[in-house]
Parts: sequence; C-alpha cells; structure tokens
Amino acid sequence: MGQVSDTVRAFFEDFNRANNSFEPELRAPLVGDSLVGADPNGVVQLLTKEEYLAGTAQSQEYLQSLGFKFVTVVPTEEVPLTDRYTMVKTKGTMRLEKVPGQPIDLAHDATYILYIKDGKPQIVFALSHEDPMKMAQDQHGVVFEDKRSWDETLEQA
Repeated sequence: MGQVSDTVRAFFEDFNRANNSFEPELRAPLVGDSLVGADPNGVVQLLTKEEYLAGTAQSQEYLQSLGFKFVTVVPTEEVPLTDRYTMVKTKGTMRLEKVPGQPIDLAHDATYILYIKDGKPQIVFALSHEDPMKMAQDQHGVVFEDKRSWDETLEQA
C-alpha cells in the first residue's frame, strides 16, 4: 500500500459520509466547479457541480432499488502530480442487500484526481468502477432482472 496523507484520508472519510447520506450539501464541497468522469468502457463525461449534485436523488433512487446499504472508499495510494493536483487510487466496497439477510459486497477500484487549495481537496476527475449491476453479476452471479443498468437509467433521463 502506498503513502496517503492525512488530508486525503480525511477527505475520503467525508466522501464516504456524503455518498452514504445522499445529501447534496455534504457532496458539494467535495467536487470542483466541473468534474470529468470516465468509466472502464472509455465513456467520458463532463459535469458541472450543479449537474452532479442534481443527480444525487436519481443516484439514490437507483442504488436503493438494488438494495444499497453502504459504500466505503479507502485511499490506497496518493501520487502528487503538481503542487495542487494529486492522484489517489482507491479500493471500495458497496454493499447491496436486495434479499434481506443476503448481503453482497461489490469490490471496486477507482482513481481520482484531486485539486487541493488551502488544504481542501476537491474531485476534478474520477475514473470509476463498473456499473453496480455488472459488478454484482461478474463478482457474485447475481442478476437484477427487473432493473435497468445505471447507463440505461442515465439515458432515460
């Protein structure tokens, strides 16, 4: 495991709290005015902070329909890129419990580039993990036959 600063560790504690609460006001300070996201399939998306925060309710509804319980993202390596930018590799776990008493933990890696000003990091780039439904199928053989993938959900919006 690489080195990770106290600043980045504290940032990801706040990040986990915000992502588990689905509260836009907790997420707002964690992202820059614009955010670039990329997935493993090469799809790149640019969002404003307002667009990102507006998607919070949709994200919550979708994940809860899959039985979302919590997500934990742990920074494993920090690579300074410049005096203001750092790349952070993470390991994460998302717990889903569609059937009560039968939780599944989805393991995922993600990489973030944080812009740090005045000791306060903000995400400006995120290389994300797979769609939760794909992870559930690949890692546990679980298929959510009655649900659309996250990508299909976004296309309907």
